[in-house]
Amino acid sequence: MTSTRATILGLSPQGLQLVLLAIGLLLAAGWLGQDDCSASGTSCFGLVQLTLNGVLVGGVYALVALGIVVVNKASGVFNFAHGYLMLAGALIFWQAYSATPSLGFAALLAGMAGFMAFTMLGYNPNTEDKRLSRLGRLRQQATHRRFWVGVGMGLGVALLLFWLLRNLESDVQFIITWRAGILRGAISAVIGSTVIGLVVERFAIRPLLGKPLLTLVMMTLAVGLLIQGITALIWGTQQNPLPIFTSETMTIRQQIAPGVFVDNTLPGEPLPNYTLPTRDLLGEDLSFTRNLVWGFGIALLGFVGFVAFFQLTPLGLAMRAAAENQMLAQSVGLRVRTLLAVAWAIAAVMAMAAGVIQGTGAGVGVSAIVIPPLAFRAFPAVLLGGLESITGALVGGILIGVVEVLATGLIDSATGQEFAPFAVLMVVLLIRPDGLFGERRVERV
Repeated sequence: MTSTRATILGLSPQGLQLVLLAIGLLLAAGWLGQDDCSASGTSCFGLVQLTLNGVLVGGVYALVALGIVVVNKASGVFNFAHGYLMLAGALIFWQAYSATPSLGFAALLAGMAGFMAFTMLGYNPNTEDKRLSRLGRLRQQATHRRFWVGVGMGLGVALLLFWLLRNLESDVQFIITWRAGILRGAISAVIGSTVIGLVVERFAIRPLLGKPLLTLVMMTLAVGLLIQGITALIWGTQQNPLPIFTSETMTIRQQIAPGVFVDNTLPGEPLPNYTLPTRDLLGEDLSFTRNLVWGFGIALLGFVGFVAFFQLTPLGLAMRAAAENQMLAQSVGLRVRTLLAVAWAIAAVMAMAAGVIQGTGAGVGVSAIVIPPLAFRAFPAVLLGGLESITGALVGGILIGVVEVLATGLIDSATGQEFAPFAVLMVVLLIRPDGLFGERRVERV
């Protein structure tokens, strides 16, 4: 199999990026150079606000798309369970954010983290004698000093995390003030999402390696529905609010009778939007919701990190090689199973981040009605950019976000959100079936 970088209208992907950037700059200059935009039915300020809101919404779509692309880039599987990984990770975050984790919940998460630390540092499968039983292999591992170093490290990690989860009740000052609930939620969700990704890869994906691709895709659908059922059993189906971008709650003690007092808790108010001073230029200041700004920032960090990871690190290059030809990669000594496990763990953590960002929206919360559909709306971004392109995930997400928000604001709210992104996707795929930044594959028999 060979792959060649396809061109669009004679342009390489790099040239296409420059053309898209130039078009965007020309459109922006045109909008800013007009006194009003009556032809579009709205003011220039409104049009710029809608466009930038679309960019931020596209950042959240890009965050979802990045997780899907990571799995596809490493294993060649389109992960339809990604939306349900988002749901599970966001619910774990909510559980630890809302209150101090219970003894059992904290012990479970700490034990998982300790076991992962042990397997990474103290377990070396290259020293195993495959002829021995599992118990014999464990005894053989115990003769190595590295095994006991891993045991000690695993216990240390488990005890430290258990203490943090049970005792982290006051805010932490590091550059900015971090709420204790956010730190507890982040620690718990990263550990839980990593474990979920590893379990899915080990027990659902790994046994099907070498089977037809459709079998793997159907398995991801089954895994997604299974995760949805498990989360419904544990957390229920109600909407769970994540008031991260609100002020702290206030407790007021009131006297209702002589010597009788009642504590009333007042919910926090939503924090004001971020504003950009553009009154002199547009007549009003631009305003952006906090969760979308943070989502866009995380998407940019993820994009830069993944580009560096897949281009510069040995592990990232090994993942790309394994995705291209697993049998050949294994024959040259690459540990394909480990690479796939790492890819699924990374994708699960990315899914958690996207689910949490979506759940923090005003009046949204974390539920099966809100979170998984976001992944399905992000699928056009993945296909638009290219199934294996990190750059395509970012560009595709932003394009879909801008089109969706503009169509919602200028045409109709329901029609714009449901129709416009898929219409753009159809047009692009008719012209470029592999996506804007995808690679055209040529099979040679």
